[in-house]
Parts: sequence; C-alpha cells; structure tokens
Amino acid sequence: MTLLGARSPLDGDVTPITDLIGDARIVAIGENNHHIREFGELRFQLLRRLVEDHGFTVLGFESGFAEGDRVERWLRGGPGDVAEIARDGFTFTLGDSPEMHDMLTWLRSHGGVRYTGLDLPSSSGSPQPALQAVRSFIEEVDPDVLPLVDAAIRAAGPYSAVSNAVAPGRYEAMADSERDAATTALTTLVAHLRSLSPIYRQRSEGHRYTIAEHHAVGALRVDMYLRELKAMMSGTAPSLQSSSRDTYMASTVKLLRRLYGEGEKIVVMVHNGHLQRVPFAALPTMTFPSAGTHLAEAFGDDYFALGLTAGTGTTTGLEPDGGERLGFRAFAQDLPPIADGSVEAALTSADPCVVDFRQHRASGIAGPSSIRHAHMFSPVDVAQAFDALVYLPTMSVSAHLASAK
Repeated sequence: MTLLGARSPLDGDVTPITDLIGDARIVAIGENNHHIREFGELRFQLLRRLVEDHGFTVLGFESGFAEGDRVERWLRGGPGDVAEIARDGFTFTLGDSPEMHDMLTWLRSHGGVRYTGLDLPSSSGSPQPALQAVRSFIEEVDPDVLPLVDAAIRAAGPYSAVSNAVAPGRYEAMADSERDAATTALTTLVAHLRSLSPIYRQRSEGHRYTIAEHHAVGALRVDMYLRELKAMMSGTAPSLQSSSRDTYMASTVKLLRRLYGEGEKIVVMVHNGHLQRVPFAALPTMTFPSAGTHLAEAFGDDYFALGLTAGTGTTTGLEPDGGERLGFRAFAQDLPPIADGSVEAALTSADPCVVDFRQHRASGIAGPSSIRHAHMFSPVDVAQAFDALVYLPTMSVSAHLASAK
C-alpha cells in the first residue's frame, strides 16, 4: 500500500504536528479509544503548544455540556480538588485518568483557556441535567412557563439513567405511548424557547438564552438518541442513520463560535470516530454523519481533523456492570492483530510519526481502508476521513485501568 503525502517523524516534539495545522481555527484531536496513556499525554502536549504558541483559547471535550459548567467554574478558581472535579464534571468516566488530571491541573494554573463539554448530558443516559439548567433559566425570565419544563422532566423520568449503559433498557421497557409523550414534551419545550427567543433575549443577556436553548436541544437529543439505539438494536434503522450525539457535539462547537466570535481558536478532543470528516460506519449495513462530517461541511479548511492511532499494546474494554457508578466497567485488554488494509498495517514498521493525508486526498487515490476503533477496525477511507494522523508503535491503558481485567 502506498501512502502519499508527507510523513514526519516524532521524537518527543509536536512541532511536526502543529506545523500541519496552519491557519485552521478549529483543531480536533482524536484517539482510537479512551483511557489510553499515550494519547492522553500527547493530547496534553498538543494543547499546551496550541495555547502557548498558537493562540488557542477554548477547549471542547467529549463530555456532557451540562456537566462542563462545573469544570469551567473550577478552572476559574472554584472549590474542590482535581479528582472530584474530574469525576463529577466529566461524563463516561473520561476525567478519571492521571493524564486528564494533569491536563486539568495545568488548565487551572494557566487560567486563560475556557472549557466546554460538547456532548449529551448524563453520559447520554438522561436529559435531566440539561432540563434542570433550562428550569433555572425559565424560573428567572418566565416562571409562568415552568409547567412546560416540569412536564418534560416528568415525561422523561421513566428512562432517565446514569448512562447509556442503563437508559436503553429503561427506554425499551416503556410503552410506545410513554415514549411518544416524552418526545412530545421535549419537542414542545424546544419549540417554545425558539418561538419566544426575542422576548427571552430582552429579559436576560443574549448568551444566557442561547445556552438555555442549547440545553433544551440537548435534552431532546438524548430522547432521539435512545430512539436511534432502539432502531439499531431492533434492526429497523435506515442504512443512513442519524446520530443525535454527533449532531449535538457539532452544534456545540458551532455554539462556541457564536458565543466567542469567529476569530476564536478552538481545540476539540473527541474520539477518532466522532471527528472524522466523513460518515462513520457503525455497522456493515449502516453509517451515520459524524460530528466531523458536520464540522467539515460548515467550516471547510478552517476545521482540521487529527486522528491518533497505534499498532500494538493494550486498549480499553467495556462491559455492563450494575455495581459500577455508571453501570459499566472499563478494563484493560490486549489489542487484536493488525488488520490487512488498515492504516496501521501501512505504518506497522514505522517509528512514531505524523502523516499528512491532504495531498493523498487531493490525488483521488483511495487511502487505507480501515483504522483501529477500540478493539475493532472501522471501515473508512482514512485519507478522506482525516487531514493528518499520528501513528505510535504501541499504546497502553492509563494507570487507573492497568490492573483491571
């Protein structure tokens, strides 16, 4: 397999990576799985360089938008220690690794970077954190409408759970009429906020209404996400499926541009599958638009998608566990052999390096046909999916999971 475009070695210096970014003002840094030590360290190193030398001032992370406010307050000097904030301010346990603790500690000491969670609330298991944020806003600007908010809170109650490891089972157990009632209540709330936006903007600072509306949309997106999962599990989903999580994450990045201005430079940290510029193949017979699909369409070359992957080592496995805080258990597992045709197969003999795929993409020649995704390989034309890719020979789970099997 021929890889066109520049391949630059990495030897502890991220300059070959940052040189590729050029003038892009939205830089997404991926990973082929969560809780990986080398990816966490490299992301932190890249963030520091982008902040200190390239003027980036906003970090958007693959974690709940509603929960992110707690992290932002702590970064501005609020109370609590880093472990507490990382546990309660991040969804999907993504704040638990030592690498994340180090990055958060630096962000607090630096003080010049705004933080925002990009994702659905409650590890995509409940709209309640978002609805409570909406309720606080409505209570101040239009208390007569509180029954509308409370109706949405009640209607979504039967499926609301700590994470998407638990909520789908609760959603499945509901009657069709109950599911429809929840969707109706949440849709009505979003429609109300949007129709009265001129009045609400007059009663509060415009950005407060904008954020409240985004919370309401996030609550509705949780509901739609559970509908999408139900369709996938029942085999009734269309071959080109929607993805409420990815749509919401992309819309949060767009929100940041509206709140802070088009000139603001934003670092986005999400999984490779979320940031890729083309739809993600969730199943052999089904794809959905990734967040990166939306961002590439909206921002073009102002969006830079950087994937991270590795050849051998260990990765993070997940399994349901009702005894765990979020209803699932993360553990270390060995990586499977490298798949033929994958980008890892093309780079397997390489030292750490970054590959620029843009020249390859412009040639029209197909790139490698898959990339590591957790313990599997995801089919995708890698050169179309990523602007550049960092390859490491080995990867390993973070220390907090290293002994878990």
